[in-house]
Amino acid sequence: MRQTILCGSLMVTFLLIMLPAVIATEARTVQTAKTPPYLLSISETDIKILREKYNYHPSPQTIILLTLGILLLKLLRWGAIFIVGGVLLIILMLLGKKQNTTGMTC
Repeated sequence: MRQTILCGSLMVTFLLIMLPAVIATEARTVQTAKTPPYLLSISETDIKILREKYNYHPSPQTIILLTLGILLLKLLRWGAIFIVGGVLLIILMLLGKKQNTTGMTC
């Protein structure tokens, strides 16, 4: 039993130590990948078109949508907190009831 726990702990430690090295290797691979020139020209023209369209001024519709999105996320967060809290309270109430194990009734 102890040997299994010790081996598992060593494997987990090794994996946690090696994880940053793997991420760094993948990041280096992505950085060295070269983008073809035709993709660069396409992205530059798309950016120019978007700049001309919006002129760096967000439209009122964008601001309204962002505000509604933020409110929705806040509601979801509080809803999740209340639901999880309610479930935990119900579980604690069920576990907290004293059970009659003697078989006697009042």
